[in-house]
Amino acid sequence: MKLLVLPPHRDVTCVPDAPEGWQVLDVARAFCQRVMAPETLARAVEARERAPATPETMRELLLLRAALVLRKRERADALRPLRTLGAVLTALSGPPSGVRLRLDDIELEGGTTERSADVLRSVQRPALYDEDLACTAEHLPSAERVRLWLEKDVQLPAAVALATACPASVPLEVAGSFATTHRAVLATLPVFQRALFPEDVAPLRWRVAALDAAEPGPLTWVPENVRPPANGGPWAGHVPLGALLEPEALVTSGCRTAVVGFCTMDEGGVLGSDGVRVPLESLAASVERLRSAGARVVAEWWVGAPGVDEAAHERTFALLGQRPVFDWVSGVRPFHWTRGRPGEDFAGVPVHFLSLPEGRDLVRTVPFEASGTVPHARLPELLSSLAGRLLQRAPLSPGRVAWASIHPPSPGVPGGDRVRLDGDCALVQLPATLDGVVKPSWYAANLRTGGVLAMDARLAPMVAGAEHPVTVGELFATLPEAQRGKVEAALVGRVVLERVHA
Repeated sequence: MKLLVLPPHRDVTCVPDAPEGWQVLDVARAFCQRVMAPETLARAVEARERAPATPETMRELLLLRAALVLRKRERADALRPLRTLGAVLTALSGPPSGVRLRLDDIELEGGTTERSADVLRSVQRPALYDEDLACTAEHLPSAERVRLWLEKDVQLPAAVALATACPASVPLEVAGSFATTHRAVLATLPVFQRALFPEDVAPLRWRVAALDAAEPGPLTWVPENVRPPANGGPWAGHVPLGALLEPEALVTSGCRTAVVGFCTMDEGGVLGSDGVRVPLESLAASVERLRSAGARVVAEWWVGAPGVDEAAHERTFALLGQRPVFDWVSGVRPFHWTRGRPGEDFAGVPVHFLSLPEGRDLVRTVPFEASGTVPHARLPELLSSLAGRLLQRAPLSPGRVAWASIHPPSPGVPGGDRVRLDGDCALVQLPATLDGVVKPSWYAANLRTGGVLAMDARLAPMVAGAEHPVTVGELFATLPEAQRGKVEAALVGRVVLERVHA
């Protein structure tokens, strides 16, 4: 029995086709399904209720109780399970864990995955997925061969732990795009020195799957820098922006959702994340052709590209509102110059590359400078501002995962004469405030926006019960009539309530 092992923490909305002769052990997906099980969440809530009230335990309890509430919500939303999973991972992977988890990322306590020494140090501390790694380790001694599949750096801490647990008598391989790129460094680490890094391994074929699905669907997912499948069948995934100018080829190939990266947009054209500029009118016509064929175009806004200043980002934001070329702008992400990317300019703008950070032997990107570029120190604030303003137009993706890309939000009908609890908002009662002061307290937590609002104890039960549309008078019948409109406006503004049509 040859075991293909997929360590945490990867895109768990994709499931691979098993290569011939191999059995897949998807530790990442099994881990996420375990932490989302009702009994796991119930134990986690109970542990924090018994623990001393601190800001950390109360914030974790807030996220866990909000996730439990939203799991039971009747109103269907394809992205809600991902938002609740993200909240649970954040709540459960706090100290003393050495690896803090997000839906699509990890953060090492006191380090980075770009430095192998930090990775090796992190595995000496507990991690949320330790139980899942231990269960997997029980299968390794009986294996004919073990192949660890490393797509991204975020899997590296778990992969190190699994390689350590693999008996010396069992042949060990390390494959996948991250392993291929960083083979020279990984092969020098003690834990991987005996491993083979095969060069002739074909990429895995991924199928998109809901978190709770027993079997994946027929849709193939195409990761970044991978060609779409040549043997037909429906697919979704990443393509260069310029590929949209050949809509017939995409339709014929079976494309259902094309995910593209762009950096800036003006009346003349759109600049792709690869530095290729596409005429706006041609792009709009091509996207319309894809829509007519039943395909969608999802865009990721790469902020901070060489030569793109803050004014250009502001013009882009304005034009996106006036000319909704894409079906969905799923979010913003910082522009990175990937290590090994060819060329020394971006869309004609010369790029000056800086020295790599000392000790980062697994570095994935190269720091750069370019005239007219948003200063590095300013970038986090700009990203946060643009994301918040985009969120006012439409929901953003809870993470860079396949399931989110193929389920963009449906256009809502604004306004309405009734209100109800926002679909991603939960009313939660805690035994203490978020500052750790012991005092029963109510909060409204929206897992889509990340907003948290302290609620009056008399008002909270009314709002918590507003699962179905009601008039403002019905919802706030016990409030003086003069106050109802102000309270409703405030709660709508903080995305606790939403206005809907009857």
